[in-house]
Amino acid sequence: MSGTAAPAGIVITELSGVETGDGALSGVRLAVKDNIDVAGAPTTGGSRICGHETALMTAPAVAALASAGARPVAKVNLHEFAYGVSSDNPWHGRVPNPRYPGHVPGGSSGGSAAAVAAGVAELALGTDTAGSIRIPAACTGTAGLRPRNGALDLAGVQPLCPSFDTVGPMAASVALVAAAWRVLAAGAPGSLAPEPGDEGAASGALPARVGVCGDPASVALRLLGELGVETVPLELPLAEIEEAFWPAFRAEIARVHQASYPRLADEYDPNVAAKLAGTQGVSVACYRESRERLTALRRGVLDGWRRLGVTAVVSPVLGIPLPRVGEREEDYRDLLGLYAVPASALDLAALAIGDLQITARTEAEALALGTALEEAGLTPVPPRLG
Repeated sequence: MSGTAAPAGIVITELSGVETGDGALSGVRLAVKDNIDVAGAPTTGGSRICGHETALMTAPAVAALASAGARPVAKVNLHEFAYGVSSDNPWHGRVPNPRYPGHVPGGSSGGSAAAVAAGVAELALGTDTAGSIRIPAACTGTAGLRPRNGALDLAGVQPLCPSFDTVGPMAASVALVAAAWRVLAAGAPGSLAPEPGDEGAASGALPARVGVCGDPASVALRLLGELGVETVPLELPLAEIEEAFWPAFRAEIARVHQASYPRLADEYDPNVAAKLAGTQGVSVACYRESRERLTALRRGVLDGWRRLGVTAVVSPVLGIPLPRVGEREEDYRDLLGLYAVPASALDLAALAIGDLQITARTEAEALALGTALEEAGLTPVPPRLG
């Protein structure tokens, strides 16, 4: 790895000699979250259970970026098995927050965000199941995109909760996130189509009206006005969405880890083992009910958007001030990503520009609005500090 030396706790494995092409991302260094395969390198998942053999194949998401010229330079740290929001990892070190020292970098893609914030790489890949790209972006003053479920090929990506897992780009600017997304989407096998009746969403045109949920940064609202975008108050049923989401989330995690938990419980980070204990015993009936409720909630939320003439919603990402290092993750994990869960649960695209989130029907819509705001002068919104 060349360039800026990485602060301790960010890099798990340095990479060199990964074959790259010549394209839109030529010269851009790429950090890869260490639950995503790069051939010839171990994939630890941030654990001591995995990574004893090297990956045989490179994940399609990494391969696509490398083919466009991005140069993978490191596999980077994360909250163990992508199941947490502090990225305080007992095996590979505590991920620092280069932008706000003494505060947590968020998770689970904390190493990806920190690599960008520290200048180790210009671009990073993270994964996002319930906020794990957007929370670290908000915590570190970077940008990151969560695509819709199933939009990209997840081969070579360690699962956490398969129905909700996604992989997406992170960078210091929306412009680079958008450039990376164009590369990733070009060969995407998943459906990137808009909702029936919402075909205009595919164009990524600037919306006429957006909803405002919570208390997003006033500078963003001012810039939206200057861009001619009307803002209207909009409440999302946050509590109802979370109540419907967590049973399905926990049920799938329990099945993903059933070969190693509880059999190898002592080999896990105690923080993650305690969470896994809470995933056990979700029945098939409960799981199906959870999924059905989410489908109904998604339909209801999008119907509400249509009635208001809203095509996107701006909000914060974080529900509380940024915690300090040493605070117990279990005391803040649910509130930290308060506004991140709905996009995951309802299969929407979401872009974080620091602690500003744009949730939209499609990636094109989220990126168009984010790009317009950035070109109008918006920089990643800093979090409130605890």
